[in-house]
Amino acid sequence: MIDTLLLLLTFALGAVLARVSLCAVAGVQRAMSARDYSGLQRLALAASGAGVVLLVLAGIAPGTVLLPSAVPFHAGVVAGGVLLGLGALVNGGCYLGSVLYLGSGNVNFLLTLAGIAAGARAAEALALLPASGAAGARIAMGYTWGIGALTFALLTLLLLWRARPVARWLALLAGLLAGLVYARHPGWSYGTVLDALAHGRLSRMDWSANLSALLLFAGALAGAWLSGKFRLQRPEWRRGLRCAVGGLIMGCGAALVPGGNDSLLLWAIPGLTIYGTLAYFLMLATIAAGFALQARQTAKAR
Repeated sequence: MIDTLLLLLTFALGAVLARVSLCAVAGVQRAMSARDYSGLQRLALAASGAGVVLLVLAGIAPGTVLLPSAVPFHAGVVAGGVLLGLGALVNGGCYLGSVLYLGSGNVNFLLTLAGIAAGARAAEALALLPASGAAGARIAMGYTWGIGALTFALLTLLLLWRARPVARWLALLAGLLAGLVYARHPGWSYGTVLDALAHGRLSRMDWSANLSALLLFAGALAGAWLSGKFRLQRPEWRRGLRCAVGGLIMGCGAALVPGGNDSLLLWAIPGLTIYGTLAYFLMLATIAAGFALQARQTAKAR
């Protein structure tokens, strides 16, 4: 049975993602090069908005709305976070950034999606480190969810205090929509659909999840078109190769964590998991280290 509400939510999420950058690579780059932390603040707002919605609904309707399960700590979580950062650097955009760039007309990022699918398969075939598999779900119990929801709400108010550019409100809206998406379909992400394609499991998946992944990108395309941001960019072999290799590395990382940075930011962190927070900050640290190394080499060349 097709879940119409999920399809509408993912389309709306894609449209909002086309209007505001939630790309971790762009956010870290701006913070390091211009001391502009607005990109990182938008990431925090999106996570906070998703956290408020997801935790409140999980607390009100336990058993109906589920939270992500904790993943036992292992080396794959650390390695996966680092690989997500390295892959995003090579690709020039993270999972969420790829939605933005592809929706805006850069068709090179189609190869990012192919690379992510190949990376998910390669991680299993190489089996160098333990992969966690798909993240499970748990029922909200005790008062942890309430404390978490209150913390995210306070963080949201703090980030919106006084200075309130439109981009921050759009980031919050993206988080609120993502919270509704994950409340409706725990563990959803377009990466899970790519992983199923890579492993030949698409026929066993819920078709609502398959269609909603397509509608996420359709929404991004519609959002970019309506806002005048759509600019078709022809494929270029060097850029396409970077996207394919970057996607491959990110796909390997996502298999190890588990989850790409989209599900980490909008599902695992809002759901109060330690593995999600650790992997995401390792990804950010890896991206920052990459830009720092690049700046140092540029300075030496001069």
